[in-house]
Amino acid sequence: MSEKVLDELAEWIAPGVIAEVILEELESQEVEQTVANGQKVWLDFLESQLPDGLNSSIKAIFQK
Repeated sequence: MSEKVLDELAEWIAPGVIAEVILEELESQEVEQTVANGQKVWLDFLESQLPDGLNSSIKAIFQK
């Protein structure tokens, strides 16, 4: 894995945007907006949905 590519991609990913979307979704579902609740949602998403979502996106984009 290229450290340069990793660093550039990490800078491009906007953690503030992700945090904002999580808090908006908590609010829309009438769940208290706390750091702990946001962390639970984000970690669950990373573990349960991100791997399959990335796999599907890569196949759709690069394996046409």
